[in-house]
Amino acid sequence: MGRKSAQDYTTRHQQIRSKLQQMSARCQCGCFSISQIAAELGMDQRTIRAHLKIIELDKGGVFLDPKEKEFCTQEGLNLLAKRLDQDKTIANPPAG
Repeated sequence: MGRKSAQDYTTRHQQIRSKLQQMSARCQCGCFSISQIAAELGMDQRTIRAHLKIIELDKGGVFLDPKEKEFCTQEGLNLLAKRLDQDKTIANPPAG
């Protein structure tokens, strides 16, 4: 990979990470379809998927399905865990 290509790749990767953070903050969620991320950034879905695979390897999120059409950020997973914990507390209030 040439220097210019490496810079372009790094720039795209940072754009995707930043967009995920913006989207998460905007909707108070962290799980998105690949097509939604691609549309927001005006990028090809294959490009988005390739960068998300790197983010997944870095433990920044996970694909939710085998076809890799949905991605959850670490923040999104934390939000889901908190919601599940709240639902569990509501369904099973502590005895007392």
